[in-house]
Amino acid sequence: MKRTLILAFLLSLLLLPCLRAYGDVSILDTEKNKLQLYGFFKLDAAYQDGGVNGLTFPRYATAGDGNLYLSATHTRFGFKYAGTPLSNGMNVAAVLEWDFFDTASANQMKPRFRQGYFTLSKKGHSLLFGQAWDLFSPLGPTTLMINGYLWQTGNVGFRHAQVRYAYSAPRFDFAVSLSDPATTGGWAAIMPVLQSRLGIKLGTNGKYQFGVSGIYGRENASAANIAFTNKVNTVGASLDWNLTLCKHLALKGEALTGANLTYVVSRAGLFTDTVRQEFAAKKVLAFWSELLLTRGKWSGWIGYAFEDLTDEEQLAAMELKKTGAILAGLQFAAGSGVSFGLEYSHFTSSYYQSVKAKTSQVMLSAQLNL
Repeated sequence: MKRTLILAFLLSLLLLPCLRAYGDVSILDTEKNKLQLYGFFKLDAAYQDGGVNGLTFPRYATAGDGNLYLSATHTRFGFKYAGTPLSNGMNVAAVLEWDFFDTASANQMKPRFRQGYFTLSKKGHSLLFGQAWDLFSPLGPTTLMINGYLWQTGNVGFRHAQVRYAYSAPRFDFAVSLSDPATTGGWAAIMPVLQSRLGIKLGTNGKYQFGVSGIYGRENASAANIAFTNKVNTVGASLDWNLTLCKHLALKGEALTGANLTYVVSRAGLFTDTVRQEFAAKKVLAFWSELLLTRGKWSGWIGYAFEDLTDEEQLAAMELKKTGAILAGLQFAAGSGVSFGLEYSHFTSSYYQSVKAKTSQVMLSAQLNL
């Protein structure tokens, strides 16, 4: 199966040798309003030699048999809008974005709302209103798994409705936001989640970038068939880096620590302490980093990630303690927005007081960017 996927990748490169460049599609372009369509069509084919937590969004290894799938659920599109500035000179812009990711069906997908926000900006200052990516731990890995995305295996940060203030200068950036506290399961919370980030840019054209971010919230924790309830904090601190090492080589990644971070797609949720009759926040340590190479129409990456629930007293027997992944990928831009990618990933999962699970994945992607 691995040989078949590699052969298909090489043949696809021969079929589309040299096509024109691409860019966002202009729908409306007047003196007062500009509207652009962006996004991509994407087909993924993957072979897994063992079990994973989710077939089309693999994040960690589980016990089970291998899988083969083809899916177009990661196709994505959106609109960018720029309007007439306000009377005080503030620029107006907006973004609206969907994809077709649907865990209920692999071939009858429904549109899924991702982002929808507008911004007001002037002289480095900006205000954002709507649903956008979090400030906490804001970078994302380079991978063909754009919905697995190493979440729960080192990468955190998601999309939430928020109000955000940001300031950008040549040598530093600062932003702070108040986010909706509700999760998919629903929180009984009246305090918004606070997030902030400070970034610095060093070197010529800011080629060495570092950031420190934090998150704080309070959850009114409860569960079915549990008599007690109490408040539990969501807390986290993260360091991120994006370094241009030379013309063709870069290094990026994040390291973080915190507790009760399921809000930003971590496995560190709540621990039910039956002795003390209270809920407590599970503690977590996470890390991911990648080395990126770009040369002409080719780009490649190699990386490592892990997430570890560090307090064993909060774990039950056979509970998932540590997840890890190594990955290496290669992508070729054929032109006209067409690209082909091949990626190998190896997932490991350590279960508390139990055996480990290991799964390797080979993924082939074909993508057309608008």
